[in-house]
Amino acid sequence: MKWQSTCLALALVATFAIAGCGQDNSRHENDNISATSTPVRTNTPTPIVTSVPPTLTPASPGGTGPTPTPSGTVCESDHMTLTITSAAGSDLSTGWTGISHHKPAIEQTQVTVNLDCTGNDCVVDGAALKGQNFGSPLPLAAGGVAVCVLNTFREGVTGTYNCASGCGESATQLTSAVFQSQVLEKPCPLCVGDATPNDGVKGGTCDSGTGKGAACDVGGISPDFGSTSNDCLPSGSDIGKLTIDITPLTTGTVTQTASLTCGSSRFGNTCFCPGQDRPDACIAPSPEGTCPASGICDDPVDGNCSTQTFRVCDLGTGTEQCDQAFPGSGECQVFSRPCFSDTISRTGQCGTQNGTLVGFFCIPATTAPAINTVSGLPGPGVVSLPVSSVRRPR
Repeated sequence: MKWQSTCLALALVATFAIAGCGQDNSRHENDNISATSTPVRTNTPTPIVTSVPPTLTPASPGGTGPTPTPSGTVCESDHMTLTITSAAGSDLSTGWTGISHHKPAIEQTQVTVNLDCTGNDCVVDGAALKGQNFGSPLPLAAGGVAVCVLNTFREGVTGTYNCASGCGESATQLTSAVFQSQVLEKPCPLCVGDATPNDGVKGGTCDSGTGKGAACDVGGISPDFGSTSNDCLPSGSDIGKLTIDITPLTTGTVTQTASLTCGSSRFGNTCFCPGQDRPDACIAPSPEGTCPASGICDDPVDGNCSTQTFRVCDLGTGTEQCDQAFPGSGECQVFSRPCFSDTISRTGQCGTQNGTLVGFFCIPATTAPAINTVSGLPGPGVVSLPVSSVRRPR
């Protein structure tokens, strides 16, 4: 039979689009970027996916509402809500330069799908999502560049879910429209004053953008930049549209080995994605382009403000280019550059009430050569998403 599930397990794939926007110790706030209306595609090589044993975990205390359905019962007459958190274990790493690795996930994005279930085994039917918004605008900033990303489903969502074990996976295909922001600390317009996200009540007000002053309902919360809403859209025209495919997003293990020839002939290493120029930004240890076992390059290192790490600064300047110029941004500190080894592997966790979803994907190039260079696009991305879930009677 069919039932509906609010399936946040799919959320955050939106961030794959341009999470690598940044710069390599130089500023590009005034890059001349041309617009395009044709989505740019980079095909993602098929990762190896293995299952992991289910772990049945207790729900978080303090919840309200109907009593959750006990684990092991059939799925009929249930709703299921999964919420992606930004707690420990949340991780988004995109592009080969390492500038935008290990970023937190955005919270409270919601997606509703139908499930066709036989006993505990369900087939995801998300055909109705095609052309729909995927969450609220996504604010991103790194290395002195800020963008706001609007995501839509290019195709319907498909997948499987088992309501007894909490194991599942989905295939999600997005088109992500990218808008460049001139305000580094506020990549997207914010919805201010709305107390409860996604409740259908427009209790807030858009602080800027095309809907400035309009009523809004928060659709997602960025740990770094605040609450956004589809009622509060960015001004101007997009600077590019990217296609992002994550197949699958899974509670199992995803493993991807670099097997493609890199675009630059200087590197004998292999790369993960079509068109990827080099495996990483490491210039030490030798040979160049080799990621150490630690996953951290010995060189280069970056200067970023300590509490607003999206701001770049010159090492040795203390608070001059950080807190003195932008109160609350801290002092200039050394940040080591992360890198991907030649095999990327992430392991999720099944769970009827708490679990983790993981996935690998390729990110195509934007229409801005400067952004591609500093971000490492085309390039790989990985995601780990802790989720909490509750099944309730309909």
